Amino acid sequence: MIMKISYYTPDGFYYYVPDQYAEQIHEWRGEFSDFLQSIEGKHPFTQYTEYIDYEGKKEYGVFVRCYGGDDFADWINVEKLNCRGVYRIPAPPDDSEVALRIDF
Repeated sequence: MIMKISYYTPDGFYYYVPDQYAEQIHEWRGEFSDFLQSIEGKHPFTQYTEYIDYEGKKEYGVFVRCYGGDDFADWINVEKLNCRGVYRIPAPPDDSEVALRIDF
């Protein structure tokens, strides 16, 4: 099965998902979101961002979540499958072959 992951645009990345895992993808998407919400501080899925005011003073600094479709696929492979079951593939000729769509 082909899964397309988009980021609030029609464009996206395509992934192969073995048929036996297709029904669990939406559940895993929820678990991945819960995992992201639990992250605090420095982590591979975060990036430190500062806001500097017009006088050059730091108003605040914070870690923000920074992740993508590849991170979701890697999380599935490590946390759920213990193997490389889901992986990125080239875009199909058209989206008619896409069976599952996820927007981040």
